[in-house]
Amino acid sequence: MLGANAAWAQAADANASPCEPQPQQLAAATPPRAVTPVRPEQHGPQFPTPYQQLNKREKLKVFLHHTYSPYTFVGAAFDAGLAQAVGAWYSYGGGMQGYGKRYGASLADTESGAFFGRFLFPVLLHEDPRYLRSNSEKTVPRAAYALSRVLVTHDDSGKKRANLSLMLSAVAASSLANSYYPRENRGFGDTMARAGGDLLSTAEMNLLREFWPDISKKLRKHEPKSIQRLEENPRVGKIEQMMIGPVAPPPCPPAARQPPPSDKH
Repeated sequence: MLGANAAWAQAADANASPCEPQPQQLAAATPPRAVTPVRPEQHGPQFPTPYQQLNKREKLKVFLHHTYSPYTFVGAAFDAGLAQAVGAWYSYGGGMQGYGKRYGASLADTESGAFFGRFLFPVLLHEDPRYLRSNSEKTVPRAAYALSRVLVTHDDSGKKRANLSLMLSAVAASSLANSYYPRENRGFGDTMARAGGDLLSTAEMNLLREFWPDISKKLRKHEPKSIQRLEENPRVGKIEQMMIGPVAPPPCPPAARQPPPSDKH
């Protein structure tokens, strides 16, 4: 199922560049939000800094962005079709009526997983619900980093900690499914199996999030010019961003060194 496979959208404006300084007049009128410095991890790839924490309202936006993402509805439709094809949830029956029930169950799985994992538990446990891409350029460390984010996340101050929000959300969403799943698909064993499947789906989505920019860049080299122009449309880019989820911006380039002052007059 796609329960924990929600599109993890960032609440920050995708068009804003963290490398651009704020104008002095804006800084004087509205002091910039404090940024908590993050201590670099000693080993492995790290996400770009500076780290900007999310407040409760921004975490709510992360969840709301998922609710109207095309990926949510397309994924639920695919899951429902696959479940009907293999005979899962046979008590729902066949035909369009059975498919409708499976679609409703798949959509409820996805939405509940997003609510628990992107809003409720991150707010209660003060954890970051976003997936932040690493700044490493090596494939194996990046893949290991993406898979490890199932078990590791960061708190609101940017410090590394166990990803309790994701693990608890998988169990909570799977437990809630017992209220609408067929009777033969309920129980402790089925609940734990669904929770494990959700975590596995999240690991797969993390890999896609980590490497999609690289895959997309290579694919677009061989696309027809007409398709490339279509993808340059801001609306198309927005749909892709909603489906895959915005990722962390690249590290800011080092500031250009200013030449030393000359003694000549």
